[in-house]
Amino acid sequence: MAFQRIPETPVSAGIPQATKNQVRLVFRGVAVVPALVSAGICLGAIQSGFFIFFFLVPLGFMAYGYNFRSAWVSALMVVGGNGIGFLVLSGPAAYPWLNMLYFTVMVLVFTWIVAPPGTFSHFSKGGGILSWSTAYRLIIGSVIGALTCWYIIDATWDTEGFKTLLRSQTELFRSLAISAAGTDVVQRSLWEQQGYPETLIAQLGVVALRGGGLAACGAAFFINRQLSLVCVGLIRRIRVGTSMSHFHTAPGLIWVLSLSLLGVLVGTSMGIGPLELGAWNMVTICAILYLAQGGGIVLHVLSRMNLPPFIRVGLNMLLIILICSPQINLFALGALGILGIAEHWVSFRAPKSDGSSSTPGM
Repeated sequence: MAFQRIPETPVSAGIPQATKNQVRLVFRGVAVVPALVSAGICLGAIQSGFFIFFFLVPLGFMAYGYNFRSAWVSALMVVGGNGIGFLVLSGPAAYPWLNMLYFTVMVLVFTWIVAPPGTFSHFSKGGGILSWSTAYRLIIGSVIGALTCWYIIDATWDTEGFKTLLRSQTELFRSLAISAAGTDVVQRSLWEQQGYPETLIAQLGVVALRGGGLAACGAAFFINRQLSLVCVGLIRRIRVGTSMSHFHTAPGLIWVLSLSLLGVLVGTSMGIGPLELGAWNMVTICAILYLAQGGGIVLHVLSRMNLPPFIRVGLNMLLIILICSPQINLFALGALGILGIAEHWVSFRAPKSDGSSSTPGM
């Protein structure tokens, strides 16, 4: 079958039909050239320094700017190209397959989060995992990503190369934290006296096992997703509808959170390590879900304001800055989580109608 130029209609939920002059080189529903370019940018970001934190953005761009088939083709190109690159360039380096494992898992999981086949095909009619909401896919993806990272760390912890890399990264983080402290004498002195790499590594291990790893993966997926939406709006001029504004947690989640907090207290006081670790990770999962619900409330309010596109882009960037700024993110995210919890009793997104139920999820 030969290539043909046909008008492309993005099939992602909430994306309007493209105009007749918006055409792309398409082969069986796949935007081939954009998929190739996206895969190339993704691979370049993986090999870069700072931009490696945003290497998933091109895949989200393909999902929201084109369709799920194009996103998956681009993802498979990245997986294949990255595998070949590691085999050719790494040579006799230790554990090259662990690097391939990490990037393969992150690429495939993120692509499933932003472009689940069930959302755009007949599979969604039967329900199941393919049609779960974005927030639940984000949770599952974060768990898979955290488990993968824990396995890789466990497999390489005793190697000198990994310890050297970890020490250099923690030293970089320490220097950045000291610089960010600025004129705050107390905070600057604290980092200078106690922020040694060995101390930071020990603290990192404690936090990572108690929900920190899961939260870090969730934040990475969420930030890349939001940047993808920003890029789609700026480059393709497409306003992508998002199911997050309609997301509601299950009413019983508040009891799961309560029992998890009780598990943390019991596990800590009685020295039951597995109970404490499991409870902390369950608390993290509940917190992410309530953050998603709180974010859904904010998105719902903003969608009713009919804001100009540049303000929407600015709000997305502000949200990313809030997540990445230690000085203010705890307060902002805490307020967002409390807002999500409060919707169990006050429905902030109830339709304007007489006598409608205010119970969330009903």
